[in-house]
Amino acid sequence: MKTASSGKEVKKKKGTVDKLTTVRGIVIPVEWDEEGNALAAAISGSDEQEYVIEQDEKGKELLKFIKHGIELDGVVGKTIKGRKTITVRSYRLKTGGDL
Repeated sequence: MKTASSGKEVKKKKGTVDKLTTVRGIVIPVEWDEEGNALAAAISGSDEQEYVIEQDEKGKELLKFIKHGIELDGVVGKTIKGRKTITVRSYRLKTGGDL
């Protein structure tokens, strides 16, 4: 598993630009409901960083891939508490040893 910056840029509103980053790792749950169902997920990367997945449409899709290897492209940010977040632009599921 490896985290790498692809160097691509994503335009935001008002002319600002965010850097598109590629993250490889395992999808893990980080928040649950009272019945134990995952409500939010993160990527546990090989760089020992955890990236909390923004819960937009693409982010919610990843809830069904808990414990799966994944490679995703997204924009990394930080929350108020200092945790890294990632807004998913695209993702690819990984099989076997190809992380």
